[in-house]
Amino acid sequence: MNSAVELAFYGDDFTGSTDVLESLSLRGKKTILLLRMPEKNNAISFSDYSCIGVAGISRSKDPVWMKAELPKVYQFLNSFGPKYIHYKVCSTFDSNLHKGNLAVATQIGIDVLSPSWTSIVVGTPKIKRYVCFGELFADLKGETYRIDRHPVMSSHPATPMTEANLVKHMHQLGEVDCASVNLNMYSDDSAATKLQQFIAENKVVIFDSVDHSSQSKVGALINEHCQEGLHFSVSSSGFEDAVYSQNKLVENINITPKSRILALSGSCSSVTSSQIDYALSHGFIPVELDIARLLIFESRSQYLDEIVQTCIDLLSSNKSPLVYSALGPQKSGSMISFQDGDLHFDEMLGSFLGAIALAVTKTGLIERLAVAGGDTSGYCIQSLNLDALTFVAPLCPGVPLCRAHAQDNDIDGLEIALKGGQMGSEGFFVRLCSGGE
Repeated sequence: MNSAVELAFYGDDFTGSTDVLESLSLRGKKTILLLRMPEKNNAISFSDYSCIGVAGISRSKDPVWMKAELPKVYQFLNSFGPKYIHYKVCSTFDSNLHKGNLAVATQIGIDVLSPSWTSIVVGTPKIKRYVCFGELFADLKGETYRIDRHPVMSSHPATPMTEANLVKHMHQLGEVDCASVNLNMYSDDSAATKLQQFIAENKVVIFDSVDHSSQSKVGALINEHCQEGLHFSVSSSGFEDAVYSQNKLVENINITPKSRILALSGSCSSVTSSQIDYALSHGFIPVELDIARLLIFESRSQYLDEIVQTCIDLLSSNKSPLVYSALGPQKSGSMISFQDGDLHFDEMLGSFLGAIALAVTKTGLIERLAVAGGDTSGYCIQSLNLDALTFVAPLCPGVPLCRAHAQDNDIDGLEIALKGGQMGSEGFFVRLCSGGE
């Protein structure tokens, strides 16, 4: 493997994975995001990349799945011999015992990689996520809330956050022995000595991060105390912003306007709902999914054909369809009790959206693809059978415009944006067309 790789990461969902791709690329690190772990005979060459990632779906999986699959992921990342291995998590740190358990992911990484200590950097000021004295805060429409009082995340349909203290949250998930390094230590001359003591006693250390200054100090502390050979981190993209904080940001990357966009949403977030409403008032055409029809296996294929044809007809008329499953939590499909064998609703919905994306993309009618929804986007993009994504331009903080790499010539080169439910401004979908703010 390539010994020049500095950092290797695994994203626990696809939207979060592209967030890291953006952070590294804007810090001048040439990065490739694999959409599956390659076979030995895969044609992708890693020799030009200093950072390599794998987009995953562990955020939506239970501990049984994680214990079976994550060791292989960590071993693959470690095979590059990087200085850092990063298990990338959402900056809202939402997780529970049975879904995307972050304590389980942390312990598996420690068992496989045997780091001398592990960092947790969740605060990501660029997207208004803050950790202060060990507690997590997040913005919503200009107001900052403690995460357990956040109007969306405190009542998230899959992983509601009921504890803002990250040490307590980790203990609830799996009794991971960790400690918090607080802001008041950063200006203390004995900070390095205290950190060494924390590392010796706890092995897993959570860092405060509220602004660029504190983020830079976090990066300096981590780099100063990295063990030789490998540092393991379970963090948001705030980790990259911290350890590469001294790298100058790449600026003045323009986005070319496009006229035909296919937008797909499996998100039930009120943030995404506002973005959909804005897009529909600015030229996008609504294609609302009928959840009742979607749940009927026998006619699902016929329903798919109908939706695909609707999208094709709209695009042929130079109009951009916006296919969505919900407008906010009141119509959330994820609240529906559904399971078809081993297939749960988020996987079924994501695969359905992916089938739409594949069929429409192969017509050659679309110039960009947007997918909203952290869990569903992974299943959706997997349906396109892509090999990798690379960075094109920043679209909004934490959501880059990416270029697809695939063996299928109809899909290779397609520009894609993947958006988590809480991410982006009101004009997110519109900017995909206009290219402007």
